[in-house]
Amino acid sequence: MVAREMRSTPAAAKPGAPRDDPDEVRDDPLNPVENTPSELDELTHAEFIAVYNDASTNIRFAKEQQWRTVLYFTVGAIAVTTYGEISKWADSKLSLYLLVIVWLFSVTSVLIILSLQWWQGAEHAKIEYVTARWSTFSTAARRRKSKLVSDLQRYGMLASMILYLELSTIAVTRVFWPYL
Repeated sequence: MVAREMRSTPAAAKPGAPRDDPDEVRDDPLNPVENTPSELDELTHAEFIAVYNDASTNIRFAKEQQWRTVLYFTVGAIAVTTYGEISKWADSKLSLYLLVIVWLFSVTSVLIILSLQWWQGAEHAKIEYVTARWSTFSTAARRRKSKLVSDLQRYGMLASMILYLELSTIAVTRVFWPYL
């Protein structure tokens, strides 16, 4: 019985070695049996935490700016369309000018959103780099959410934003078209 207890303890088990006991707990990367601490010294670890916090703040800021870009475009498109309706589309040259402005802002908004998405990707890469050297428990906690699911969510929202901007632009164009 003592030999079995020694064999089933995590300290006695060798990583990657086949295990004889089917009841023995297997080392799962998402649920490690033991925590292997970070090999970083305290100052380097503190610097990595600062980089991690900065990258997280940058990601939140970029996401907020993406949504603000969509909001500002929406307010502008509504304002231009409302002006056309209030003025009864009296000046066709002004209507054409306003429609061109809507299209320019639409394209610019898409470029801003794509730029902010690229920035978020760079910040995510920074986070991956600094957390790769942390303890096994920290690594396991970060792997709880699938990278594939995160990417699908992130790029799904990006596609939704771009689709919204372009469909809104087309809708404004259809409103303006008869008065040009």
